[in-house]
Amino acid sequence: MLTGPLLVLSAALLPQAPEAGLSVPEQRKAALIEEIESAAVTAPPVFGIDAQIRAGVLLAGKDPVHAARFLSDAGQRTLLLSDAATRSHFLKRIVPALTPLDASRAESFCAAQSRAEPAAKADPLAVCYDQLIERLKDWAARKEAFSRALAAGACDLPGVTNLLRDAREGHPADFAPLLAEFIRAFPISNPRLEEIRRLESVDRAFAHLNPALSRQARRTLSAARREYAAAHPEWARANPPAATPDAADSLAAPLPADAAAKSEGSFSFGPFFHLPALFNVPDPALENLPDISKLSADQAIELARRQQYAGARAAILADVLDEKDAELDTPRKLSLAADVLRDSQQMHSSAVRLMVQAQLARWFEQQGEKLKAGEAAQALQASFETLVQCEDQRCEVFKADTENSPGELVMTFAEYLKRYNIDPAQLGLNHPGLHACWLLLELQALIEENKQ
Repeated sequence: MLTGPLLVLSAALLPQAPEAGLSVPEQRKAALIEEIESAAVTAPPVFGIDAQIRAGVLLAGKDPVHAARFLSDAGQRTLLLSDAATRSHFLKRIVPALTPLDASRAESFCAAQSRAEPAAKADPLAVCYDQLIERLKDWAARKEAFSRALAAGACDLPGVTNLLRDAREGHPADFAPLLAEFIRAFPISNPRLEEIRRLESVDRAFAHLNPALSRQARRTLSAARREYAAAHPEWARANPPAATPDAADSLAAPLPADAAAKSEGSFSFGPFFHLPALFNVPDPALENLPDISKLSADQAIELARRQQYAGARAAILADVLDEKDAELDTPRKLSLAADVLRDSQQMHSSAVRLMVQAQLARWFEQQGEKLKAGEAAQALQASFETLVQCEDQRCEVFKADTENSPGELVMTFAEYLKRYNIDPAQLGLNHPGLHACWLLLELQALIEENKQ
């Protein structure tokens, strides 16, 4: 048995708990990070990767080591996904966030991508490298990354015009070599239409600055158009060769500006349901619902009953519960809430249906209506499963667009629950993706609290 100084020394050499020496908020932060990592790993890929990206972005300015680890793990996991569009969706979020922390690691994810097929509208390889180059601060690093992008086949770089403009204005000696490199790298064999448009756009922007390189660009474009026309006869018939050489450089339409996000009507129930006012609802039938403010409760209920669409009935009855509360006794409120629950199950928007049923489950619970609360919770579980549905069983592909990906929708729902202090576990919602989002919101609140 050790005694005296040896005992003290051996105790000092024992492994210490990671929380040792940390303040209480730091201990809580460390515990949350560990919980988020565990939840993200156990969640299906599209939800787990989303949670890892959010954690990395949240920690980037406060804990760069953990931030880089989250983002790196998300990138590595993304490379294993089979669907190219899903991979591209995640890498467009990972690379910009990871580049300031670990540029070489970020570029390794881009380099793992392949150039898109000629028929594809977007090139994930070019988009990834463009994100990387844009966020590099050092000019030499930007140039080198640009050269590596071109060598990898990423010629449809959305930011190439900005890069060349930066060279012309801040590094004039690099302008001509970079432009020449871009022209030389252009894929004459099997070109994509977007790549042709990209080179046309660059030539239009800078032809007057270097006529010799402009002539080279136009020769390259002419050969690329012939190649593309031979491979796409229908396009060739719709776009006959221009009559004059001057008109030839606009054979392919100019690159359009980024389209504005599709505007969709927003709809929210009143304070009874507390739906986020900015949540997009792809349900035209819930837009422009009749105003019931000047109607009595009975008149408004009669109006709701006349609606053919169940979602509209649910929406108007919810408004009745909000605006006509003083005219309704408790039994009638319970009856109307039950009608809202029934009709909500036929709402076109699974996201709105989810939030309505979450609030109903809580409301019935508060009223002591255990059976109705259980019914609402069961409906909520079914709606949640619909919301988080993936296109394949492994949840590696998602159906929704990038603005409404599964991770985005689940985070929106988690924010809603957190805002009104509704614990997902109390509603029987144990999805690991939702749990990870809930933990992320706790971490965000802790970080904001520490700022203050």
